[in-house]
Amino acid sequence: MTPSTPTVPSDDASPQKSDLLSPKKVAIQLLGFFVGIALLIWCIHGAISGKEAQAGWDRLIHAPPVLILALLSCTAVSLIINATNFWLTIRPLYRPGYWNLQWLNLVGNMLNYAPIRLGALARIFYHMRVDGMSLLQVCGWFAFIGYIVLLSIGACLVSTFLHPEVDWLWGLFFITQMILGGILLKVFVGNQLLVKYGQGIDCLLANHWAVWGGMALRITDFAAFTGRMLVALKILDIDLPFQDAVILAVVAVAAGMVPFGRLGFREFFVASAAGWLSMKSPEVNANMQQLALVESAGEALMYIPLGAVALLWYRHRIIRHHRNSAQSERKPELKSTANQHDPARLHDRG
Repeated sequence: MTPSTPTVPSDDASPQKSDLLSPKKVAIQLLGFFVGIALLIWCIHGAISGKEAQAGWDRLIHAPPVLILALLSCTAVSLIINATNFWLTIRPLYRPGYWNLQWLNLVGNMLNYAPIRLGALARIFYHMRVDGMSLLQVCGWFAFIGYIVLLSIGACLVSTFLHPEVDWLWGLFFITQMILGGILLKVFVGNQLLVKYGQGIDCLLANHWAVWGGMALRITDFAAFTGRMLVALKILDIDLPFQDAVILAVVAVAAGMVPFGRLGFREFFVASAAGWLSMKSPEVNANMQQLALVESAGEALMYIPLGAVALLWYRHRIIRHHRNSAQSERKPELKSTANQHDPARLHDRG
């Protein structure tokens, strides 16, 4: 299927004017953010005063540098894979520069620590203003990625329910469900409403690279999450089985989709799930709030400083876009040409 050319939105289609920041939604987001802060305080309090608290901090302080490096490396791998997933899945519709999406991914991940899910809003604003995509196209693209994430989470949970031990049979169950989920997407490819009003979103579902490549990258990203959880367990000397680490990684991925920001919710759910899993092993006597904080810190130590640097790039791109737009407005003949559907827009953009 020939990739579609995105329609350039008018100023009225900007994220600010599309009710993304209505007072009601902002109030709900702020409420959720404060709930997350309360959950984070609970987790920190438990990590400081809970059982085995001092022993856990001593292990962290004296952790071998190679384990700290492994913790951060898993996050770095996840960052690159996640951005590559965004880049690969949108290519049937629009072809942005690969490194642009790597920088934008850093900005989005850092701003997810802020209230009102600023990371998602920053992504939407960038793609609409700089890349010229419509709100429907951006949201459809994000929904496509969200489907793959939810599919991987569901496949892990169902596989674990059917076969608790993570081995070749577990992997067979998991891969089978991912394949079935990919085939299910093909049902929507010929949907007339999607073809007529989807502004090219059907191209994503019809493209084999977007579907199967996106799934392969998501599986690799999930492996990076599992690796970071295993390293955090090793640092704190918590002896949980490998399949429990996989379950905790699933919980971390799922909790990251909570629409109220990054803080608190993930730490709470990971600590609660780890505490429940440890009840099956009476010999495990560890502080699970510390586990949640250490695993989460493995992300924050990468996301926040790198995201702060990436903000400079983000600002530069937005300013350059506005400058170019202003110049085009002063030259009507250039503006008229730019508004036409130009196949050259499908080439990679730096």
